Amino acid sequence: MRSRARDERGASAIELVLYTPLLMIAMIITIQFALTYLAKQSASASAREASRVARVTGDPAQGRAKGISSAQTLGQGVLRSPQVTVVRDGDFMRATVSGRANQLLPFIGSPRVEEVARGRIEEFEEDAP
Repeated sequence: MRSRARDERGASAIELVLYTPLLMIAMIITIQFALTYLAKQSASASAREASRVARVTGDPAQGRAKGISSAQTLGQGVLRSPQVTVVRDGDFMRATVSGRANQLLPFIGSPRVEEVARGRIEEFEEDAP
């Protein structure tokens, strides 16, 4: 009985050494997914804001300026290298915001995110008599 107890000493330390890298990899992957999710949410909010301004003013350039401003300030750097395009599409304005999420590890490329918001151009119509 005593010799068997001696044989198992140190087993939990070896298990810890074996499982720690797997736990670290799982944590890094989880954090990278969270960073990508935050960048996608930032791009989505910026695209909605750019689309809203473009629809209200009828000017794609003003929508683009608002989208760039929003993408740079929203989340304070969650979306890197944001690119905003706003195009008139018939009676609609379409805003596209793309960029890169922050990367956790230098040897893994940063994920690219892109969001599109589209809405009808708002026009004032007088009431019919």
